[in-house]
Amino acid sequence: MKDILQRFSLESVKINSQTISIAVLLYLITLGCVIWSINQQPFDKKRRSLWTMLVIMFGPFAIFPYLAIAWKNAATGSLSFWRKPKRAQR
Repeated sequence: MKDILQRFSLESVKINSQTISIAVLLYLITLGCVIWSINQQPFDKKRRSLWTMLVIMFGPFAIFPYLAIAWKNAATGSLSFWRKPKRAQR
């Protein structure tokens, strides 16, 4: 087990053009998925464009707060059957 753990180290991190291009490609794919998700949310046009601009301008710093909102919207939609139905007012 000790031999296996000694094989991995952070001393010889190799960053070359291939590593950078793969990282950029993964980021662009993630950005595309987040923008697609923003367009699927029940936001009005102003809020949708605000979130899109924030995600494009600030990247991961805006993606993480958006993920919390998207998670809340998905959870409240799928867990709505737990709520008691509202009574009709007389």
